[in-house]
Amino acid sequence: MMGKLKLALALCVPVMMGGCAVVATTSPDWDAQFGDSVRVLQAQQLLDAQAPTRNAQNMPAADGRTVREATDRHVENYRSPPTPSVINIGVGGGGG
Repeated sequence: MMGKLKLALALCVPVMMGGCAVVATTSPDWDAQFGDSVRVLQAQQLLDAQAPTRNAQNMPAADGRTVREATDRHVENYRSPPTPSVINIGVGGGGG
């Protein structure tokens, strides 16, 4: 009886240790790839990193008067917004 128990243990221990070895070998692979998906998504969202420096000379120069007038028009649109154009399609008119 004791011989069978030792034989069963001798067969089970290598199998259990093999399961630990699988976990031990995959974890470093997972750790090495940690964060790769985030870096890929960030790189995909960036279209052209050099565009601001490459196109800086194409920007028209603005003097103080132009900037002030544009700012005044922008502020005035908030003070008295233009009247909205409403198109009534007749949806939800009730009736019966």
